[in-house]
Amino acid sequence: SSTSRGLGDVYKRQVYQEMEDAPPLRTQVQEERARTVISHNSSPDVGFSASVNPYRGCEHGCVYCFARPSHSYLSLSPGLDFETRLFAKTNAPERLRAEISKSNYKCTPIALGINTDGYQPIERNYQITRQCLEVLADAKHPVSFVTKSALITSCLLYTSDAADEEDSV
Repeated sequence: SSTSRGLGDVYKRQVYQEMEDAPPLRTQVQEERARTVISHNSSPDVGFSASVNPYRGCEHGCVYCFARPSHSYLSLSPGLDFETRLFAKTNAPERLRAEISKSNYKCTPIALGINTDGYQPIERNYQITRQCLEVLADAKHPVSFVTKSALITSCLLYTSDAADEEDSV
């Protein structure tokens, strides 16, 4: 058996050394004020027609995330920028309340935090998703969400109250 090392081993050592030498990634959050927060779609392939996304970008960094390309609309990379350069819509709860209070608003279930996880780690500090859920609970508005985070447990009171309502979805 040969003890010589191939180019693959040399390359692996070089990559691992570069990774060790690289500075740690730091999450940057830019606060922004949204003009509107309810997005609408009419795609038959999507299981909802209205959504609210309190954040752009996502610290979870799932490689399979369908939302990654949305960062390119901001002239940012759908790769590391999507995971480390985040945007928090700090006025989302106020905008949401204003939008669902309009006289011409047609109530339809809102998918909360669907483009990026509303309960990603920065939610601990900002609590924008929680505040949006409070607005929807106060209005007895139907809502759905998908998350991979245990932070959702902090909002179970709002979700259980909504589930008790006869006209909730």
